[in-house]
Amino acid sequence: MKTADADAGGRHGRAAAPDGLRARKRRQTERRIQAAALALFDRHGFDDVTVEDVAAASDVSVATVYRYFVTKENLVLHDPLESELTNAIVEAIRTGLDIPAALEHVLEHLPAESAEEAERDARTRIRLANDVPAIAGAAHIRARARAEELVEALPAARREDRLRARVHALAALSTLEAAADHWYDAQAPATLRDVSLTAIRSLRSAAADRGRSAGQPGSASS
Repeated sequence: MKTADADAGGRHGRAAAPDGLRARKRRQTERRIQAAALALFDRHGFDDVTVEDVAAASDVSVATVYRYFVTKENLVLHDPLESELTNAIVEAIRTGLDIPAALEHVLEHLPAESAEEAERDARTRIRLANDVPAIAGAAHIRARARAEELVEALPAARREDRLRARVHALAALSTLEAAADHWYDAQAPATLRDVSLTAIRSLRSAAADRGRSAGQPGSASS
């Protein structure tokens, strides 16, 4: 027998469906705009392409481009998976992992299809972020904001040593940036996910080595 709660749940489920459809349409529009922008930037250069050009190429209004991306630089820097990955890292931190360990955990469990999606257009985005000062500056601001988000996820006891927490957060994010640059420069068959994992593990291994050295007699002077 269908209960009142079940019937209410059904009504709520039907009511929620349009929201899901709107979210999918929003993601599709977002992807279309960014894909058009990256293709134009790759062909003509970032400075020679206007937001009006991007709007025309993606068949939307200029206002729509700004509503989705806010700035021209974000057309390059926006990562469709960034919010999802950041949320996963925050959850891992809240289970007790430190920031580098949380990053490693999330990368290890990143589904193959998500890893492939993250690499679409990645080479163009990395090249532009390295070549265009305005994008590099915006990327730096975004990284600092993301680092603060990770710091805030730490337990209060560890967050009290804010300098140490910020060092760990920025070191981890800089390691991912170095991994992306290496992946781009090397043109290797390895995936960006695998290169990022290797880099984060290298960071954690170096930190562990320093910790062991610090515990040995006489190591403080070395």
